[in-house]
Amino acid sequence: MPSERSQKKGKDKWKEKTWYTILLPDFFGSKEVGSSPASGPESMVGRRIEVPVSDVTGNFKKGTSRLVLKVKSCEGSNCRTELVGHYVSDDSIRRMVRRRKERIDSYVRVATVDNHSIVIKVVIVADQKLTSARRADLRMSVERFLTDRISKLSIGDAALFLIGDEIYNEIQASVRNIYPVKKVEIRKSEISLLNGSPSAPVEEAITQ
Repeated sequence: MPSERSQKKGKDKWKEKTWYTILLPDFFGSKEVGSSPASGPESMVGRRIEVPVSDVTGNFKKGTSRLVLKVKSCEGSNCRTELVGHYVSDDSIRRMVRRRKERIDSYVRVATVDNHSIVIKVVIVADQKLTSARRADLRMSVERFLTDRISKLSIGDAALFLIGDEIYNEIQASVRNIYPVKKVEIRKSEISLLNGSPSAPVEEAITQ
């Protein structure tokens, strides 16, 4: 069993920690989304956390989607974050892609007007097997749509668009002449500053 001395030492270290409030980025309203203990603000900066999209938007249909944030600065006990990306759970994707349907994966890298690079990964589900030419046309159409749409937006507007509902209708409309897609999902996004260091994989975030 641990000695009284070691127990006291452990308790003293815990008492030295401060609880820090974690705030969303400005474009999500800067509201509080959690708290975390740390020995000082320097140990908070760079920390990654996950937040359910439903907690941010109030849309409980987004219960399987999670935002990934990184603490960028602390003022007193308040820590501001930046968006690293988001992802949808693998289980949700598997349920969407059922037997006798075709899964088509597409991704695109696009720059926003305020110098952010976003890698967007999309899953398209067709009700039947498609030819390789039609699959290629679908990918190209989705990539062209996302590039044109996101390149006109700031990172805040792009983030809101990617986790919203409007994007699905717009993607379906953009490929209607190729194939009437019934299901589309933005599986993952990864965000970094242009000419900056690339983002770490979003799965490495610390869950709060």
